[in-house]
Amino acid sequence: MKGLTTSLVDRVNVFLEESFVFNNVIGGNPEEEIAICQAIEVIIRRRRNKRLLINRIPTDVIDLVFSYAIDLSRVHDPSTTLDELEEHRKLLFTMRCVSKLWDDFLVSGPRYWQAVNLRTNVDTVQSILLRAEDTPLCVYSIEQIDKSAKRMIDFGVRPKNFWLSRAPIRTIRSEDRSCVVLWKALFEKGMPSLESLNLTAATEWSDLISEPIAEWLGNDLPMVRDVTARGWEPPPDATWLGKLRTLTFLKPTRVDRNLLNVLSRCTGLESLRIEACNSSWIEEDEPPLLNPPQIALPNLQTLDLDFEDLFEIRYLVRQLDVPRDILASLRIMDPPNSEELVEDLAHFIFPPPPPDCTKPPKPPAKVTLKVHNTSDYWLPVTYTAGPRSIKFAVPERIDEWDLLCNILIALQNQLNHPSIHMEVDSPCDRQAVVLRRIANLNVTSMCLSNGIVGSMHLDGTIAALGSRHENLPSGPSVAGEQIWPFEALRELTFENTEISLGLLARLVGIRQRYLRENSREWIKKVVLRECNLKWSNLTLPKATAQLEKIGVELVAEGCKYEGKE
Repeated sequence: MKGLTTSLVDRVNVFLEESFVFNNVIGGNPEEEIAICQAIEVIIRRRRNKRLLINRIPTDVIDLVFSYAIDLSRVHDPSTTLDELEEHRKLLFTMRCVSKLWDDFLVSGPRYWQAVNLRTNVDTVQSILLRAEDTPLCVYSIEQIDKSAKRMIDFGVRPKNFWLSRAPIRTIRSEDRSCVVLWKALFEKGMPSLESLNLTAATEWSDLISEPIAEWLGNDLPMVRDVTARGWEPPPDATWLGKLRTLTFLKPTRVDRNLLNVLSRCTGLESLRIEACNSSWIEEDEPPLLNPPQIALPNLQTLDLDFEDLFEIRYLVRQLDVPRDILASLRIMDPPNSEELVEDLAHFIFPPPPPDCTKPPKPPAKVTLKVHNTSDYWLPVTYTAGPRSIKFAVPERIDEWDLLCNILIALQNQLNHPSIHMEVDSPCDRQAVVLRRIANLNVTSMCLSNGIVGSMHLDGTIAALGSRHENLPSGPSVAGEQIWPFEALRELTFENTEISLGLLARLVGIRQRYLRENSREWIKKVVLRECNLKWSNLTLPKATAQLEKIGVELVAEGCKYEGKE
């Protein structure tokens, strides 16, 4: 290699000497020699660049790679967060720093300049608008607070910067209160290309301008399809409401007559999310339930309702006329305080058929009841029937627990007592409380996951199933007959749980005498999946044989265990 390098250097020196002679540079004139060397350097650089890999790849392939690297497809996606947009912008400028070739390619491509952060300086915004040419823009702004002065930091971008640009605005994303004046001016002039609107500043927008935001959103927005709002609502008579595909109302949102009127106009919605709080009809001149508007959303695919109080559902759930098979969830933030609205909950889970229906659908044959660990979830109880679910908050008082359990029992009654598959995640003492209170429900299968043997939490949960003599029998008596907990349970699964085989055998065997005397059946199958099995004298084969004698199948999948055969 060294000899090759020396040979090349000698050849370059000869080449330069010949160049000097060819150009009549005699006597070693420094300025003329430097000029010749610089010209040769330019030629060599061009020749080298032509040999580089990036210059041998077709332009459309490079464009495809760069587009994938900075994920251009996510820029106008309504699900993209503001932080993700900012990461996109930073990644674009980072890629420009790799080399001049990369920088030249990116700067010359208008489609790479779709995202415009209003919080950058005015010159940067102006240069982005020029580079974008006629590419649709995603204009966004993240509010910045001067912590020392505790005030919003203003920015210098003005409406004329966009009016003079050829690039249309397709997407607006802003949580920035300082942008209100800019948005107002842009909307008043017209936004014919706007498809996605997301204004989520944490404030009442109408406090910052002379008229409510709804008034300057009343203009026709012929292309708008996705809207996310916080603290404001579109005008009910806006012509573009029927064209919306997705609509999201973030807190604070009041479920009042105006909101119902808005929803009744959104006939083309495919996705609806409402985070409601402080619902009030106090200012209405007429009673809230007098001729409320019916809300027909025939194209709806997903419905996500997040209410603070159980009473808020009465103003919305019964007015919704949506397909039965949509993916729907209802979250109640506060613990239940009444059983009065059980019928509304049942209406949400299993809407009644229309009066002219000749073949009414049957209630679900099986539902899922998930009892979360309260240390990880503040919504610990989820009741799911098919594609619809209701999540209840953590009760703190005994009477709230009783109400929650009574609501679950009432839901079961409304749905004609479907069988229940119960999931208990990371067992804790509160979950054991829930199990004891609903021990008489029609639970046919149960899965306990992420538990540790010997902990009072797992032991308490197993005790609620019937593993300890002092806890059994439990429940009410019928004609002098003792009712044991979870009589309908047929399959019990443990996942990612540390459990003793001896405890398991005792759990299943403790009520065998009762079952024989009363000709009843209980657990028929126990599944251990990815469990750490602990025992003293009982091995897995012996446990399997012991349970088989009493008609229980024991299945172990991917478990770890030790012991003497």
